[in-house]
Amino acid sequence: MAVSGIFGWLNIKGNEPHIELPDEIYSGLDTLVTIRVENRKNVMPSFLIKVRVFDADCDFTMISRKAGETCSMLCRFRGRGRQAPGELRIESRFPINFFVRSKKYYLDGNLVVFPAPVACSMSAVPDDKGMHGVANARAKGVDGDLLRIIDYTGNEPLKLVHWRISAKYEDLKVKEMSTGLNQPLIIDVDDLPGGDLEKALSCGAFLVNMFIRRNRPVGLKAGRTLVRPDMSRTHRLALLTELALYGKN
Repeated sequence: MAVSGIFGWLNIKGNEPHIELPDEIYSGLDTLVTIRVENRKNVMPSFLIKVRVFDADCDFTMISRKAGETCSMLCRFRGRGRQAPGELRIESRFPINFFVRSKKYYLDGNLVVFPAPVACSMSAVPDDKGMHGVANARAKGVDGDLLRIIDYTGNEPLKLVHWRISAKYEDLKVKEMSTGLNQPLIIDVDDLPGGDLEKALSCGAFLVNMFIRRNRPVGLKAGRTLVRPDMSRTHRLALLTELALYGKN
């Protein structure tokens, strides 16, 4: 029994865990977390190693001496905002299944969990009054889709005059165009639909991802914070972070 206890302790000793988290973590959604365990021992392999973290676990049958093994698992994080990673536990039943030996590691730092994106009704896309917190996607412009033919008022640029149709009438006719699909917009958290703050923020996360992936610059107004429109991946993650931390400070 004493010998098995010594071998069991040596088995988990010298194992160094590393955790890799994605830069997009959404509340309540499966997140792929990668665990790598390095066996720093010079002589002895490690057997039947289990790593527990974030209410999930990974199993390693054997980790050779001076080598490492990688395992991936699906984890779920509950609630948006900044969260402490907590603790990671390495345990093993080697060499006798009756005994479980374990070692704790406390993870440093914080991670940010984004609101889970929830598809909004298309009514969340604004009308001419900019409803529901998104800048007008069908406003008048010069480079979008043709909306209708209207009378020339003198304010429209001459390049919008529809000469062929104007020839049939006594007055000039012009084309009323929508703005281009890549026109910048700003999402206002206070005007998002949903019925409560959490649902509104989930709608906001959905809109941020949707519009930027459609190559449309998106900005955000969250309380006193105003983030100007852009459409890079770094910018998208910054907007999601603003949504995640909104009202948490």
